[in-house]
Amino acid sequence: MTRVRRSLDGVIAALVLGVLILAIVARQPGADDRPLDLLGFGLLVVIAVATFYRQQWPVAVLAVCTTAFFGYYASGYQTVGFELPLVVPIYTVACAGRWRLAALWAAVVTFVAYGSRVQLGQDTLRLVALELPTTVAVFCGAIALGDAVRSRRELRAEQHRTVAAVRREAEQSSAQRLADERVLLARDLHDVLGHTVSVVSLHASVAEEALLAGDPEEALEATRAIQEASGAAMRDLRGTVQVLRGDTAASLEPVRGLRAIGDVVDRARTAGLEVTQSIEVDPAAVTSAAGLTAYRVVQEGLTNALRHARADHAWVRVCAEPGALVVRVDDDGRGPGTSNEGNGLRGMAERVHLLGGSVRTGRRAEGPGFSVCARIPT
Repeated sequence: MTRVRRSLDGVIAALVLGVLILAIVARQPGADDRPLDLLGFGLLVVIAVATFYRQQWPVAVLAVCTTAFFGYYASGYQTVGFELPLVVPIYTVACAGRWRLAALWAAVVTFVAYGSRVQLGQDTLRLVALELPTTVAVFCGAIALGDAVRSRRELRAEQHRTVAAVRREAEQSSAQRLADERVLLARDLHDVLGHTVSVVSLHASVAEEALLAGDPEEALEATRAIQEASGAAMRDLRGTVQVLRGDTAASLEPVRGLRAIGDVVDRARTAGLEVTQSIEVDPAAVTSAAGLTAYRVVQEGLTNALRHARADHAWVRVCAEPGALVVRVDDDGRGPGTSNEGNGLRGMAERVHLLGGSVRTGRRAEGPGFSVCARIPT
């Protein structure tokens, strides 16, 4: 219970006690009424103190107040109207979501109280015509108000829960977008730089061996291949950065696709890998997304053949199936080994899966080596 709520309950309890005492003082006592003594005052205090705890135990407080009320009247004290000691507990029970219990309790108390007064010989017409409608109106108003307050609190709590759920969902969505962007950035950087670094490393080794062997022509040819590979990598990297920055389509460089597979094959050949290429698809008939994904599959497959498998020969085949583009890269290297590890194959598979495709990797069926086969929906 918060301090503000406790203070409010204390004020309400004091008001209940004050209103009961004022009602007794304001009325002219009857000839047969018992004067208010310590017992009567104690019963009124019990009602007020019980009201203080109405939020914690609404039904119990209603029962205590009802018992004290009947005890007060059974002792013969001056009447003050039973709406005053019971209206707050009945409101609280309805506010706690038990308006049916509050209504039943009010009806039973009203029936017993008015029935007993009729039995005592009081004016029935006055009771039914004047006092009963007032009592019913007070209790009905308290029950209606309590149920309305409960509904409003539940609506407010539901709104808070909805806002909290939306906030959590937004945070989770933001975290997921950030994770997806990190994966995208890592995949693009790997695809752009991984192949080129492998080619540059091999040509650098060739240039070093040529210089040691006194063959400047071969060393010069190797450095030229390094320059070409570096230039291609810079173009790819610039295009990737433009996409990540969100530049307009007009400013973006042409997206690499099936037509650029020949460049990857040529760089692999200059690095010493024999590559057999078979492109059985019209590049113009393939979407840019499928074409770029096919390009990345070939790039990663040849990079693995150069960097990990230590292959001598590789086979690249791109063909069409109903509704799909099939890209296959085989090599005659040392098998899966470390070529099945790292971020390259995982990033390649993620690209294909984003388009709804599938990737199969493993040992080559025709002999020793490694095989990558991607099926890309078109």
